[in-house]
Amino acid sequence: MTLPDQNNRLTALEAENKQLKEEVERVRLSERRFLDALRLSPMAMCHHDRDLRYTWLYNGHMGFVQDDVIGLTDWDILDKDLADRMGTIKRRVLETGRGERVEMPTVAGDENSEYFDLVVEPLKDEATGDIVGLSCSGIDVTQDRRRREAYKASEENLRFIFNASPMPIVVVEQHDDRVLFFNRAAQAVFNLENNQKIFDELDLPADVRQNLIDQQGIEDYKLSFSNPAGETLVLTLSCTPIFYDGLSAFLCTFHNLTKEVHYQRQLEEAKEKAELASLAKSQFLAAASHDLRQPLHAIGLLLGVLEQHIPGPEGLQVLERVMTSLETMNELFSGILDISKLDANAVLVRLEPVNVARCFEVLEDEFAPVAARKGLQLVFVKSSLWILSDPLQFDRILRNLIANAVRYTQSGRIIVGARREGERLRICVLDTGIGIEEKDYEIIFQEFRQLGNRERDRRKGLGLGLAICERVAKLLKTKIQLTSVLGKGSMFSFDVETCEVDESERANSSRAGGSVLQGKRILFIEDEIDVQTATKYMLEAWGCTTLLAATEREALEFCKQVDQRLPFDAIVADYRLRGEETGLDVILSLRRKLEVNTPSIVLSGETAASLIRKLEMQNVPLLTKPVMPADLREALSNLVT
Repeated sequence: MTLPDQNNRLTALEAENKQLKEEVERVRLSERRFLDALRLSPMAMCHHDRDLRYTWLYNGHMGFVQDDVIGLTDWDILDKDLADRMGTIKRRVLETGRGERVEMPTVAGDENSEYFDLVVEPLKDEATGDIVGLSCSGIDVTQDRRRREAYKASEENLRFIFNASPMPIVVVEQHDDRVLFFNRAAQAVFNLENNQKIFDELDLPADVRQNLIDQQGIEDYKLSFSNPAGETLVLTLSCTPIFYDGLSAFLCTFHNLTKEVHYQRQLEEAKEKAELASLAKSQFLAAASHDLRQPLHAIGLLLGVLEQHIPGPEGLQVLERVMTSLETMNELFSGILDISKLDANAVLVRLEPVNVARCFEVLEDEFAPVAARKGLQLVFVKSSLWILSDPLQFDRILRNLIANAVRYTQSGRIIVGARREGERLRICVLDTGIGIEEKDYEIIFQEFRQLGNRERDRRKGLGLGLAICERVAKLLKTKIQLTSVLGKGSMFSFDVETCEVDESERANSSRAGGSVLQGKRILFIEDEIDVQTATKYMLEAWGCTTLLAATEREALEFCKQVDQRLPFDAIVADYRLRGEETGLDVILSLRRKLEVNTPSIVLSGETAASLIRKLEMQNVPLLTKPVMPADLREALSNLVT
């Protein structure tokens, strides 16, 4: 070989040697990196030959050095029990050629033992495929196992709690509605089995199912379910998205409302019966009120006539006591019937402009003498405003509030006034009376409930005034407000809507009132002789000329005897006459035949809503029996003006 050839050969060898060194360095670097990774890993790794002798080992966490264990077995370096247990698994892998994985305690039977996850795989010859040894790895899973055991214990506790709950609880897999868990209460209601599809049996509607599909859950959805015993249950269902054993699921809770619904139905039936009984009572009183009021009406008129014929003071004193007793009876009877009418919805509301000043004047004339006899100062603060209200019902509220103030005020004064509040007017009645504790505010608006009247002295009222006020206020879409200081006084108030009126209506209102009955011709239509006689005496005492008739035919006879276009200034008619005839029929017939719209009043003990509507349609006011003389006189005075 020539020298150049030798040099070329040497150069090639040097290059090959360099390449081999670089390859060895890369292998060593890779090995160092692998070992570094192992040191950072909690995993232990080793290789065994077929005799289970160590051929390679990395187990820095347990303190073993590879050079010290090469050629040894587990029985040489480990506890015999642990070596036996691992040896069984390793021999089985050598025999079957199938790898195994097992979680194993380091000390068998010790609850506090550490655990490791052991993986054993066969090592095979690449050329022949024969099993030449084993590759093993292990990692400490003690903490993970402790967590799983704690979770399992928690789950068991939760299952125990769920089973102890009387509420049906079901866990349902989210995607296919399979039942994953149910407690005893759910089993009793639905007769469930695992993997059963409960939502299909509940027949949930599409929108509810869509909420479940969208993982939104549902809350308190009410449904009916027929259980295997044939009972229909009323339930509410709530579903909350959760994870259960690694699966998306719904925690479903059911609340059994069957008993509550049953009790509620019983309560509603009882309430309905009570309301029907109350309505029947109210309707009976409303229907029977004519016959009940008629005797009181006649007695009141006859006593008014009798007053004109008793000369001596002793007789007048007795008559006064009789009148007082009659007034008390009348007040009680009227109050009961008023409550009945209001509860039976037999009171109609007719809104019209009302002159507040005129109302104040009438009430001042009525209550000033009563207040003066008790030494009270009664002050009405004048107002020029008009309101839109039902004049009769407005007067009823205000009259009762003033009467209540006079009754419970022993000294001082009572102020009645009005204050504008935007588009509404606040009507106020203030007194310096006994006052009311706040805890009694609601009690005083109940029927027959009075404060400071345990002895049931009827001179102190009957306990119906405020109950009537509250009901009438609701009809007028307002509310009675109360502020009071015990021992110093009270203020009752309510709001009404204001309105504007033209000058002509104001002028007519200012001329209204006064005694204008002198010389007026009044036709009184009544079929009971006692009431005819008493009313005739009463009207004549007021200066009226009275014509009496029991039927339309008798009334027409008077018309023939009087050669005037307007034979009567006013007609007063009882509603119930003989046969099928009514006072309203007579009034309308006379108006038609005489071709004049004679002012008329109907007296009746009936308070049916149909009658009130019928009279309103004909613009005929109604006076409800029993009618006291002062009320009849005021009504006639207003009628003829």
